Amino acid sequence: MRREDRRVVAVLGFLHGVVHANILSIPVFLLAWKTEFGVDDVTLGLLAAAGYGLYGLGAVPFGFLADRGTPARLLLLCAGGIAVSMLGVAASPSVPLLAVSLGALGLFSGIYHPTGLSIISRAVAEQGRGMGWHGMGGSLGIASGPAYVGTALAVGWSWRPVASLLVIPGLVALALLTFARLPTKISTDVPATSRAHVGLLSRSFAFILLVYMFAGFAYQGGLTFLPRFVGAGFFALALALGAIGQVLSGRLADRRQPQRILFPLSAAAASLLVLLAILPLGGAFIAAALVFGFLLFSLEPLQNTLVTGEVPRPLRGLGFGFTFSSVFGIGSLGAALAGWLLARNANAILFLVLGGCLAASGAFSLGVRRAVP
Repeated sequence: MRREDRRVVAVLGFLHGVVHANILSIPVFLLAWKTEFGVDDVTLGLLAAAGYGLYGLGAVPFGFLADRGTPARLLLLCAGGIAVSMLGVAASPSVPLLAVSLGALGLFSGIYHPTGLSIISRAVAEQGRGMGWHGMGGSLGIASGPAYVGTALAVGWSWRPVASLLVIPGLVALALLTFARLPTKISTDVPATSRAHVGLLSRSFAFILLVYMFAGFAYQGGLTFLPRFVGAGFFALALALGAIGQVLSGRLADRRQPQRILFPLSAAAASLLVLLAILPLGGAFIAAALVFGFLLFSLEPLQNTLVTGEVPRPLRGLGFGFTFSSVFGIGSLGAALAGWLLARNANAILFLVLGGCLAASGAFSLGVRRAVP
């Protein structure tokens, strides 16, 4: 990979990790919020959905702006907004204000994916490898955030100072973006004409949205309450294994037809969710959950290259905005569904439903035909 590409991927990978470290710490904080605020599982699921939902829904307008403005400025807003939102989370005195703070966290975090991924898809020559290393940065954040929160809570810290310290990575990302020489404007070769918009109205792009949406149900529903079954430590380990999966699948994503790899990997991850529905809590359950974490995050680089293979360069920001709105916005319903089913002690049904969603996601990938070389 070229030196300038490595610099871009490194800075974006760090911010990617910051975004996910905060968002994926929510499942671990739920345990503390349940105790402090005395709420049930349905309310906890809705709290998580407040953050996840705006995380996804904000991706479309920010993706539109990323195609027409200066993406580096949007990333500064992302990092600064995350830091301020985490202060709001730490200071929230009630469930409604906590929901507002989580919504703000999701909204500012939602700037990242359509903006950062559009930069990589336009500026980095080896897109699959770039997506893989960039995804590894996200997965390391996914693992380190919950690991930090889980450890701090386990040794007796109050959740409020734990949340306050999560402001620091956002400020570090803000400093890196200020001094790093990221591309201020990205050339798109051709103007965003009505002809280019065909890429967002195609049959293949509709299938891509379904790939992301059903994967989002499994992602949000599967991860939100996983710490309850395996503990915060094994939850963090499962997410760390996802970092390895990101890099390995990033290399596979540079092949001509990544959807042929995405389908069997999705089916394998779905089968592990079925196992979680059958297995009793214990060593075998934890082992299956760890492998599930590895496979779940290995899907991301392959899914992202579906977008770059279908959407024209002038519309990459908007294209990623729609896909991440699908996976996190609509997909946030998976968190609410998980809370509702767990409140009724329907654990097995939950994992079976989520397994079916992930299998459907992989099946829809077979309908995608790459249109952009």
